[in-house]
Amino acid sequence: MTTITLSGWIEALTPIQHGGDEKTGSVPVLRSIQIWERQMQQHVRLPFISGNAIRGMLRRLCMHDLLRRLGLTAPPKLYHALFTGGILESTAGEAGGEIDLALRRVIRDTLPPLALFGTAVGNQNIQGSLKVDHAMPVCREYADYLGAVPDIAGARIQHSIRTFTDVSFATRRDDLRAERAEDEQARQMLIEFEAFVPGALFVHGFTLVYPSELEMACLGHILTLWREQPYLGGKSASGYGRVRFEYQPALDPAPYAQFVADYGDDMRQVLQVLGERLG
Repeated sequence: MTTITLSGWIEALTPIQHGGDEKTGSVPVLRSIQIWERQMQQHVRLPFISGNAIRGMLRRLCMHDLLRRLGLTAPPKLYHALFTGGILESTAGEAGGEIDLALRRVIRDTLPPLALFGTAVGNQNIQGSLKVDHAMPVCREYADYLGAVPDIAGARIQHSIRTFTDVSFATRRDDLRAERAEDEQARQMLIEFEAFVPGALFVHGFTLVYPSELEMACLGHILTLWREQPYLGGKSASGYGRVRFEYQPALDPAPYAQFVADYGDDMRQVLQVLGERLG
């Protein structure tokens, strides 16, 4: 099998905060990209949720679960390689920057999460098999770019993107008395930011390139973990980012869980080798 594609949707059940680098005054706005809007015949900037944000969230869920199942605590550099993909470093002990094909094979065969997400070990950049799409809102402006819209979309495709965004706010009080006079009141700061509203729907998908059966099962397991903690974006601790989602085809997670149970010792040994290489 060359590739397998999972097509699906994500729906906001509470507001989703996914900030970008731009601001409108003092209000952080949603991350956005510039597209050609056919009806208006001009370029416009529209909000979306980046594939990298979804990928990073799923990676963290997967690696926390892996270490818990194996009963391990990763040292800092190994933790970085697992949770963020590591960083390429020149390694004097690896002559000429040669690629260690045996190491790559062992990682792919023994550590399905790293086979999915990839990582960097010393001067070795190990490409993962998982590709994560951007999540594009179902709305009028994106209509030409969404492909097949899920049945759950209803009339949302007829509405403007701005009916699916709003400005949210939070407050923060300065309750410390250390730098305040006795008769001075605590200050309350208002924080405003743009967010997708509940009911916003996103078209989304995953692609696995040359996946093994174990890698497909691992992705199925990760989606199960996500259903147990169904959040996306920032400020989830204060009521934001709760979602529901669906992808087809469904992937059976059982073979991955069985693999970890059967070959946990081998997985621990390979992680120990990676930790020693990283220092």
